[in-house]
Amino acid sequence: MKKILAILLCLSMTPLQLLAWGAKGHQVVADIAYSRLTPQTRKNVKLLLGHETLVSIASWADDVRKQHDEAYDWHFVDIPKDAAGFDQQRDCFRPQDKHKDAQTDHHNCAVDRIGIFEQVLGDANATREQRAEALKWVVHFVGDLHQPLHAIDEARGGNDIKLPVFGNAQCGDYPCNLHWVWDSMLMEHTGLSEHDYVRRVQKLITAEQLDQKADGGPVDWANESHLQARTILQEKPAAVDQAYYDANIRLVDEKLALAGIRLASALNSTLGKIPTQQLKRELKAHKN
Repeated sequence: MKKILAILLCLSMTPLQLLAWGAKGHQVVADIAYSRLTPQTRKNVKLLLGHETLVSIASWADDVRKQHDEAYDWHFVDIPKDAAGFDQQRDCFRPQDKHKDAQTDHHNCAVDRIGIFEQVLGDANATREQRAEALKWVVHFVGDLHQPLHAIDEARGGNDIKLPVFGNAQCGDYPCNLHWVWDSMLMEHTGLSEHDYVRRVQKLITAEQLDQKADGGPVDWANESHLQARTILQEKPAAVDQAYYDANIRLVDEKLALAGIRLASALNSTLGKIPTQQLKRELKAHKN
């Protein structure tokens, strides 16, 4: 009961539609990723972030939502439920939205934004501030794209599917919904701390040899999440209970694991390819 009350208290402070995975989920992804960074990548991450860490900035993109209204749609990709998969022109231009720049932004989705910010990470002409911010976006959006309901448009990714969760119809100030269940509530139901959850996921990675699935890119990850989201919506329960948790927590853990593994691979392929002394020279040359 204390566990559920803690979850509801947290939810009462934050609009449900503004989050993905929740802070703990993003921290787990960042922690898993950091453990797989090459020494070269770690040095460059440190150079860009200073006293901050990959874990401490994992939810930065959620924290700055009010200051970056143009980034509202960058956290997900609305692939139509019955579509075969991601289509850039269809899914990344959202002129119907009312958020800043939606009428002109043709890369208004998580898939495109990960690629764009990866390019900034490797841009010798970008400033330290631009590259550090790009790193924060990438860390967050790779996590977002691995939450299945961030890759489907049906019912606004499950936000419109209201249902009781572990006996409660209200999650703080908002009716409980299926999207939030997958963002955080299944994970929180374990009762584990961030540290213990990382250990749990690391064990799963070893047992299932998930490091072998580090390949692919944002389009592949979006299509994978989209297929899983279709199943989640097709099998939507009347209520979320212990049986639903038991049937689905394994997928939550796997998606957190894969997000961390793939984030590490992406950073190793960008920042990890730049000698630290070269990066220092580039940052000094373009110091604001």
